[in-house]
Amino acid sequence: MRIKEAISREASRRRYSKRTIETYQFCVRKFFEYCKKDPKKVSKKDIREFLEISLKNKSGNTINVYLNSLKFYFEEILGKKMKLNIKYSKVPEKLPEILSKEEIKKLLSSINNSKHKLMIKLLYSSGLRVSELTNLKIKDLYIEKGYGFVRSGKGNKDRIFIIAEN
Repeated sequence: MRIKEAISREASRRRYSKRTIETYQFCVRKFFEYCKKDPKKVSKKDIREFLEISLKNKSGNTINVYLNSLKFYFEEILGKKMKLNIKYSKVPEKLPEILSKEEIKKLLSSINNSKHKLMIKLLYSSGLRVSELTNLKIKDLYIEKGYGFVRSGKGNKDRIFIIAEN
């Protein structure tokens, strides 16, 4: 499929993550399943209609991902001037739910595998993402100094994190 390949090629050139590329491909494919037009004949009205009808009950984040995917495809890949005057959907800012100290102790005591327990403790205490944890290398940990480095994390950026004493 040429659309999928074009998105992959351009997004890879811009060093987008594999996950972003897959998401953009999925969103554009869903749009063309709905629209069924030649890409060169798609209008702003078609995109607006798709976003308003097909994504009617979706969250603000989902609508924004579809909008950015379609903008990327039409403007950056096809070079089509699609200045979409669609305002991004508001995304409600929610505070994360946190566990009480008792709940954390109960969670940790229920884990029998010492490797898994260490992983959960490190995730919880340092704020690492799961993908960052799974990609950690021993050379990036400075346990005696109490910190470590995430290499090529979200946004392909390096960052430092603190390793708790316990």
